[in-house]
Amino acid sequence: MQKKQLSYLLIPLLACIWGSSFILMKRGMFSAEGHYVFSSAQVASIRIFLASVVFLPLLPALLRKLNKKRDLLFFAIVGLGGNLIPAYLFTYAEQTLDSGIAGIMNSFTPIFTIIVGVLFFQTKISSQQIFGTLIGFSGISWLIMLSSPVNGSFQLGPALAILLATLLYGFSLNTIKHKLSQYNAVQVATGGFSMAFLPAFLGLFIFHAPQVFNTNEAALTSFGYIAILGLIGTAFAVILFNRIIAQTTAVAASTVTYFIPIIAVGIGIWNGERFIWQQLLAMLVIITGVLLVNINWRKSNKK
Repeated sequence: MQKKQLSYLLIPLLACIWGSSFILMKRGMFSAEGHYVFSSAQVASIRIFLASVVFLPLLPALLRKLNKKRDLLFFAIVGLGGNLIPAYLFTYAEQTLDSGIAGIMNSFTPIFTIIVGVLFFQTKISSQQIFGTLIGFSGISWLIMLSSPVNGSFQLGPALAILLATLLYGFSLNTIKHKLSQYNAVQVATGGFSMAFLPAFLGLFIFHAPQVFNTNEAALTSFGYIAILGLIGTAFAVILFNRIIAQTTAVAASTVTYFIPIIAVGIGIWNGERFIWQQLLAMLVIITGVLLVNINWRKSNKK
């Protein structure tokens, strides 16, 4: 019981880490003056490569404990669908979308987690959890409308990229919970990132990331932001997230994304972005949805 309660306490901490990831992506791509440094694909490649390097030495031990060869497929789903591909999709989207909006749209993850869980993994959820998710979704939608440009323009391509990323997150979360539950958080992260290592490594050279250090004087500064993103915002955060999934449910763990907009808006205020009172109300709606999703957890998940 204490471990489960601790996992719930880790959700706000993880939200703070991931909530700051969106501004780190932006700082990796653009200098303080707003000039391009690394491209979106270069940022994603460096981010996943650095995170993968952390876990690669642990791969031999994981392979010795591998239960079934089929588990490698599930690790690939987690590594590619839960980390590598979304990294490219989010940096692509943030070329034109504000980091705050990207953080807000990331909160569609619980919706897709439920849909994927019910359709593909026979997940049982309570009506209260569905109701809480819909309330959280309404709060997210409200925040998106409040945070959209004043002229009403909204980039469809980047928005669809984030929606695709959150759909992939839904598959990854359910795969971890239902197919890789026999592995601990570090082992799941090791398997996933080991699968993402080679594509990310090749991406460094396909997208000419090393050349940026020779041609752009702001490269080291931007690389510092990407390094923080890769090591703390990705490698360390994924271990925390996998632990939460293992000790709660995929749906409950995915509600961390409901807290991310609050952090994203807070960072936006810190950076001088506008804040209106309706945003505060929207965040209260989101928190209400999170509580409803999790308050019935003990009843709906006892075995």
